[in-house]
Amino acid sequence: MHCIRAIDKAMNFGEHKIPKIGSGDWNDGFSTVGNKGKGESVWLGFFIYEVLNKFIPICESKKDIIKVEEYRKIQENLKKALNTECWDGRWFRRAYTDNNEILGSIENEECKIDSISQTWSIISGVADNDKKYLAMESLENYLVDKENGIIKLLDPPFEKSKLEPGYIKAYLPGVRENGGQYTQVCCC
Repeated sequence: MHCIRAIDKAMNFGEHKIPKIGSGDWNDGFSTVGNKGKGESVWLGFFIYEVLNKFIPICESKKDIIKVEEYRKIQENLKKALNTECWDGRWFRRAYTDNNEILGSIENEECKIDSISQTWSIISGVADNDKKYLAMESLENYLVDKENGIIKLLDPPFEKSKLEPGYIKAYLPGVRENGGQYTQVCCC
């Protein structure tokens, strides 16, 4: 029951038919993308789709046909929205702000492309076949820095543009989530 409550709470979709981001998603540095209640996360759409991939079989084993049908319909709608509303021509966008500005668009001066949307489009199985190859090719062309031996989280980093995604912009360009290769120490 707790899992269903958590999943159902995440089903808060916005104007582009993808999940609202609130004050951050995986990248909590996007603290002002949706803090007014309208911003949306492309990555969260891929993530929820994958959560449902894993959870629908549990609902089936419990013979909860109502939830199975509900979650499959949500997956169908998410897949359609992610492949249409969130495709930028060569890769998947990252987010829409409360002001409907796009993060992860070729039109942007900063944050043209973000790696998490590209990788999770593949991990989740959401990306249409033609988009998989374009997204990965773009990731390699824009985010793999062979000279420095890193894969950047986004490029170019936030610095001077009018985009105000949150405290991510306080990090120096190329550091941590702001266009660097984020690594986190885990104390186990």
